[in-house]
Amino acid sequence: MLFSTLLSALTLVAPAQTEAQLGKLERVTVYRGQAMAERLMVVENAPLGPLTVQVGPFPMAVRTNSLQAQVVRGSAVVQGLEAQLMSGAQQVTRQEAEIAYQRRALVEQLGMQNAEVKALDATVAGLESMTNRLGEDPSMGGLLIGDLSARLKALREEMLATERSLVGARLAAKDLEQAIRDLDALSPGDGTRDYREVAISLFVEQAGLVEVRLTYLIDGASWQPAYDLRVAPDLTGLQVNFLGEVKQNTGEDWIDTELVLSTSMPNLGLDPPRVPRRYIAGGSRGRALESLGYVGEDSMAPSAGLVAANKVEAPTVEVRDFGITTQFVLPGASSLPSTGQTQRFRIRDLPLEVRPERYVVPSLSEKAYLRAEITNTGEVPLMEGVSKVFLGPDYLGEATMPLLRQGDSTMVNLGIDPNLSVKYEIVENLRDNPGRFSLSSTATITRKYRADLKLSSSARGRIAVLVEEALPMSWNDEFEVSVEGLSPAAEETEEDLEVREERGLYRWRLYISPGATQTLRWGYELSFDEDELPVIRED
Repeated sequence: MLFSTLLSALTLVAPAQTEAQLGKLERVTVYRGQAMAERLMVVENAPLGPLTVQVGPFPMAVRTNSLQAQVVRGSAVVQGLEAQLMSGAQQVTRQEAEIAYQRRALVEQLGMQNAEVKALDATVAGLESMTNRLGEDPSMGGLLIGDLSARLKALREEMLATERSLVGARLAAKDLEQAIRDLDALSPGDGTRDYREVAISLFVEQAGLVEVRLTYLIDGASWQPAYDLRVAPDLTGLQVNFLGEVKQNTGEDWIDTELVLSTSMPNLGLDPPRVPRRYIAGGSRGRALESLGYVGEDSMAPSAGLVAANKVEAPTVEVRDFGITTQFVLPGASSLPSTGQTQRFRIRDLPLEVRPERYVVPSLSEKAYLRAEITNTGEVPLMEGVSKVFLGPDYLGEATMPLLRQGDSTMVNLGIDPNLSVKYEIVENLRDNPGRFSLSSTATITRKYRADLKLSSSARGRIAVLVEEALPMSWNDEFEVSVEGLSPAAEETEEDLEVREERGLYRWRLYISPGATQTLRWGYELSFDEDELPVIRED
């Protein structure tokens, strides 16, 4: 009876309320276009009865229909959540401070650029004046008449070069002015701004320490996979550095938090509503809500056991493969301010085998292109992304990495191999028309080609080369094409014969040793009525 009276009295009293706080940002799971944040609020001495925990300020990018709360410590029950729209004096965020810093730097650069424009303007004017005066008075400066032409030519060349520099300087100044305008468009200006606070309604069943976790989705964050492909100089191995490029412009800074990169693409409202069974029952109040899938620190911590005396394994990214989605849990605490700038995080280093070859199309290019077939033999899927390709210490450029699950292969282009030279020539190009007294009206065109492939004697060893050439195909009976003079014979595997039938593509697979030369010959004869006009088209 006493407890019931006390409970009734507590429910009639206005709930206690904490001051607004953001708490500790424990974890952020980044998706493509948004992120799920988990914040922990701690109330040291929660009074018995109703209690409202104010959380904020939050940026407007928070999705209010994604808010969830759970009590993770203490004796309390979550009774409700309310997202409140607030307005107050503007406070400079870290993003705005970064914008202001960038703007000051751009203004300084613009001032220097404008000074350069003025200096170049003056130089051009001076050169033009000197040229005009020389034209009026050839003896100016003690010049002989014979020196005038050379002096005028030098002045005009100098003026032309200065004018080119002036055009570049003016364009650079315009670019800086546009960059400043772009930054100004990002700044919210002075005055007040809207923000959100979240009110978590609790009923504290036992006074004391209470910890509450708030989970919410927020827009303005994304990540994408990226790769550094490092090929050994001797082409015997390939190291793939799997990276995650994270960018966030949510309006809140992520400081010292656990960062998780997920391939999932969450969307609210995937399932239809479930019709509940409604009934009235008595009994004690329920305890905290069940966990929303949070994994405690023990299970999230990376393995960092001692492997030998005075040696500790570096923390690694934990990979959770759920079949449909994959999560990459970065070790330790990460910080990523809300500036919109990209930050790279290492996920895995994957040593893979590489099968290199040189690819040559003599009729289109006298260059040998180095490429390598790689196969994902690891346990981690490689997602589609952009890769930076290195050959030894040299940066070659960027390539696109397709989705590679275990066992999948792809071809990576590595640029031009200077050790393999290609010399291409047309050795025969004849047209034979029927004679005036011939009974036949058939004309023929005969074309024959040759390519010499030579590998430098300084090359490290024998190389594999794939040569491809497309010979014309006849699409009707008016033209007849016969291939001739193939030396050596072209490849005839099932795949090779299939592309030959479909595209007229002939392939040769060669092996060339250092200092050796391999010669290829091929050609065709085209027969047609002399009144026809054959045209070879490409698609």
